[in-house]
Amino acid sequence: MKTMKETRHEIVYLSTRDVDRAGANMSLAIECVEKVLSLHERNQVILPPKVILDMDERRHGRINAMPAYVGGDTQMCGIKWIAGFPNNPVRYGIPRANALIILNDAEKGLPMCIMEGTRISALRTGAVTGVGARYLARPNSQSLALIGAGAQAWTQLEAVLQILQRIGEARVFDVRREAAQSFRERSSERWPDLSVTITESPEQAVRGADVVVTATTADEPIVRAGWLKPGVFFAHVGSYQEEEEAVVVQADKVVVDIWKEVLHRGTPLLARMYRAGRIDDSRIHANIGQIINGDKPGRETDSERIFFSPLGLGSEDIAMATEVYRRAIAMGLGTRFPFGASI
Repeated sequence: MKTMKETRHEIVYLSTRDVDRAGANMSLAIECVEKVLSLHERNQVILPPKVILDMDERRHGRINAMPAYVGGDTQMCGIKWIAGFPNNPVRYGIPRANALIILNDAEKGLPMCIMEGTRISALRTGAVTGVGARYLARPNSQSLALIGAGAQAWTQLEAVLQILQRIGEARVFDVRREAAQSFRERSSERWPDLSVTITESPEQAVRGADVVVTATTADEPIVRAGWLKPGVFFAHVGSYQEEEEAVVVQADKVVVDIWKEVLHRGTPLLARMYRAGRIDDSRIHANIGQIINGDKPGRETDSERIFFSPLGLGSEDIAMATEVYRRAIAMGLGTRFPFGASI
């Protein structure tokens, strides 16, 4: 029998500053998300269901544990531990969400890195919409409606502008007008050629928009089917109940990230309609990875209304975190500390 010995192993900790310096940006996020969604359809990802520590999600908050193994050229295991507490911004003046990511070597199982994951989590959530826009929006889209002007809306806007470079107008609605005003100031400074308008109602934002993105914590439907014009790309990335069921019914294509994960989560509108018997599996046109891989078509005409409802996958975080970790190591970033393991 081989004798076990205590071997010195180091774990790297990457702070928010380290993550940024290593190149965590929207371009990288879109690249990583598209790759991992493709790998899912090639059975090169292991994604257990997320574990949800629900402490009354609406009134208090929740923490999700999201483990994954990503194959391909990533070859890494990991987990994201992300807390979402809706009252944080108003009550404590801190962001709604915070996250930590741990990476483990897929060969030996040793922990390799612990990193601040809030930035990566926000980027990859926006990047999923960006990937959806690449395959499902009209390339000549010119106007965007954003419902919700919180932290998540920023990376949604960033991703859409990176993919749909003809967007010249963004209409923003938020129930907190001060949030919409802050968002307009910040986005106008970042993108001076973009016309950003605050609307008085969701309807004013949505009517006539080529792209609609909802990123709110709403308890009731906000968007009505009659507001959506032919050819619209609608990305539903917030509370999962931001539109009435007629939006799904009138859509020419309904696309998700992974349908079985949507059903497991249970709370998205599509899952609730499925459980109630108002839609069945045939209503789901594709997982987005099937479209990326060319197994199913994306947008086929300029008049199609396409509803995109991604849940968000821990595998996306692990793929991006791995790339950031490898870049950080090459740059000599991070703080190292010992980890004792008998190997």
